[in-house]
Amino acid sequence: MTKFQLNGRRPIALAVAFAAGALVPAFASAVEMDEVIVTAQKREQNALEVPVTVDTFSSADLENTNALKLSDMDDFIPGFDVGSGVTQSSIGIRGVSSSNISAGGDPSVAVFYDDAYVPAAATSMSFADMQRVEVLKGPQGTLFGRNAAAGTVNLVPNPPQPEFDAFVSTRVGNYGLTQLEGMVNAPLADNFFVRGNLMSYQRDGFIENAFPGGDDSGAEEIVTGRLAALWQITDKTAAQLSYDWDDVDNAARQAIGVSEYAYSTNPFDHKVENDVVNGGETRTMSSINAKLTHTFSDAWSMKWVSNYRQWETSNREEEDGTADITRYLDTNNTFDSDISYHELQVNFSSDRLSAVMGANYSREDIYQRTDVTASAESITRLVTADIVNNQDLRDMIAYGAALEVGGMPGDGGYGDAAAAYALGMLDTVDHLWDEGDWATFTTLVAPAVGMSGPLPQADMVYDMIAGELGTGMLFGPQAFAGKYWTESVENTGDFTNYGVYADFDYALTDNFNVLAGLRYSTDKKSFTWETPGTSFRDLRDGLEEVIFSENDAYNVGQGVRRASDKWSATTGRLVGQYHFTEDAMAYLSYSTGYKSGGFDSLNLLTADNPIEPEEVDNIELGIKGDLLDNLRVQLSYFDMTVDNRQRSVESKRPESANALPTVINGDQQFNGVEVTVDWMATESVRFGLVTTVRDADSKWDPYYDADGELQSEREKSSVDTAYTVTFDWAPTISVGDLNLHLDYIFVENSDALEPGFLASFSDIDGVGEDDRRLNGRLAWMNSGGKYELALWGRNLLDNERTNIPSGRTMAVFGTPYTSVSEPRTYGAEVRYNF
Repeated sequence: MTKFQLNGRRPIALAVAFAAGALVPAFASAVEMDEVIVTAQKREQNALEVPVTVDTFSSADLENTNALKLSDMDDFIPGFDVGSGVTQSSIGIRGVSSSNISAGGDPSVAVFYDDAYVPAAATSMSFADMQRVEVLKGPQGTLFGRNAAAGTVNLVPNPPQPEFDAFVSTRVGNYGLTQLEGMVNAPLADNFFVRGNLMSYQRDGFIENAFPGGDDSGAEEIVTGRLAALWQITDKTAAQLSYDWDDVDNAARQAIGVSEYAYSTNPFDHKVENDVVNGGETRTMSSINAKLTHTFSDAWSMKWVSNYRQWETSNREEEDGTADITRYLDTNNTFDSDISYHELQVNFSSDRLSAVMGANYSREDIYQRTDVTASAESITRLVTADIVNNQDLRDMIAYGAALEVGGMPGDGGYGDAAAAYALGMLDTVDHLWDEGDWATFTTLVAPAVGMSGPLPQADMVYDMIAGELGTGMLFGPQAFAGKYWTESVENTGDFTNYGVYADFDYALTDNFNVLAGLRYSTDKKSFTWETPGTSFRDLRDGLEEVIFSENDAYNVGQGVRRASDKWSATTGRLVGQYHFTEDAMAYLSYSTGYKSGGFDSLNLLTADNPIEPEEVDNIELGIKGDLLDNLRVQLSYFDMTVDNRQRSVESKRPESANALPTVINGDQQFNGVEVTVDWMATESVRFGLVTTVRDADSKWDPYYDADGELQSEREKSSVDTAYTVTFDWAPTISVGDLNLHLDYIFVENSDALEPGFLASFSDIDGVGEDDRRLNGRLAWMNSGGKYELALWGRNLLDNERTNIPSGRTMAVFGTPYTSVSEPRTYGAEVRYNF
């Protein structure tokens, strides 16, 4: 029998519905569909016995797909979406994801690592020595120490073991990919074991930056590791202490300009000219986790978890997609967080009844600073455009010009001529601004008003107009050339969460079980806003904030604005489970979920009107089982209602100079079908299919889009389809073991139905394209199991698509930008097992 387990990447790798049942190690003792053990209900169970839609990604799946973090998994799980960013990533399940910019909100999907809750900014941690990843779909909370509106992701690392084990591996590929990893598990005594692993990952960018000194987008540098010690104090008591860390130093995310001012209007040229200063995305993170388990009797046991995690991030990004200094804009999000998490869980198990009861407490302190930086030239362009297009200011300029020469505008005298000349000069300045032709400006405009000599003539014209207006906001582009204007909003937060939960599973008969659970949660949040003031204040008098409006942050010089609030909710689930054969069962469930309200870090209006809590009701009907010896089917239908869905959009309010991320609320209705099929065609060939079809109806509260247009009737419907087909072949060969794994992924594009989508985006190449991707891996292991060699490839057909463009600078500078999916990548792996 071959040592390859043909499950490698479960049909699609776990995709949809209870997919967990299909995943198993890549090299197993036989080619068969073995049972998969999960802890989705806080006890070890066969995944096919769990009346929850749970998808499991095994260590073999991680290996076959080259998955490094959660964002590498979502392609293989329809209905599971993960943002590609490191510091502002968001996770979505069944269409419900979180706003990823505001520090004052919570995620819709709760993530746990080694039984401890992980806040949003840390969920993009890299995988190293992972046992499995469980994705539970639908509202959760009666089994985990944190409520979740849309679902839960449970990351399970390998614990220390009593047997010695070790390996080293390397992976290389195109775009300069180099990955090195090692692990050692050693018993230091009969009852004391340690396990350590370390991984280094480096890759060059795949979007070339033609700007001198600029980094190529897509470049990554990651170092991550974990050290754990397990002490088996007695036969009934064990303690584990672990420390993990993760350091990331990546290039700034893609900003492929698609405007007339960009390097190219074709995003698939894979070449940009981005002039962001000191751009990049970094994170340093570490965590200490302590766990104590004790068995009181055959029926009763407990587990205590205490965790402390801290991290610091920065994320400075290009926001205009050009190298035009007169349209320069960048943003930087700096985040510092410390969170302590504690949970006590008590378990009971008898012939008829299983129960999970627990309580949790967490406390998080955060600091967030959001910087928006523009060049002096782009600020001048912005202010000039405001004056030229503001009739009241034009009247002031005309009035002042007429008074300078005597007479009044409108009296038919010389005052009219002076007023007309002043306005004509202003329009000329604005026109030449657009052309960027300062030589023409100097030749035509400056001499016409009697200016000459070595002084910066353009600045003199601007200063003259600024004098008429009595403001320092209008200044020429020459005296401050090369300087940068930064505005900031600083936030602090103090968040406390606590809750109690209980879940019971009772067997009414040998075939019929009833499950019921309740959770009570409370969230307390204190939040602050402060605006330090523009970095230009020391250089010129009479300045005021340009980028942030008074609704974006507290007024400069007014100190700190404070707000606090409290939210509580009771949620739960009720499930009926029926085993109609020994190998198949069906379930019907009703569950509710909740995500607390919060504050928008860039919108001071939420101090008095906090973001509403997100509430979810979910009805689900599922069937799981082995219908034949070689056929496994998992099917679920869900109907989910989301009230006050929290969503982040690019919004330009009337008082704002440009678009900024803003959290809005809306109501959504989702229903869909998820199917997983595993078919062992022969002893050496296995096929898998996972698919989902989801319908969504959405109605969003009124908001201003990136163009500054009020969207008051934003009601939309969509039908999304996704599927993955997998093929595994493990032929019998004379030397060693061979395994071929292929998977094909399709995801229907529904970007046009997102609340931040503008009609003009459809004109950009690749926008709206469906995701189609073919991946493969061919691996060989020698007969002794010491050596493993593999060739791999991702997106082998080199199909690319364009993501939703950003309109942050489009309304004021006409500079939208976008990003593209990763191109074809390929490489080889070598692993040695000690």
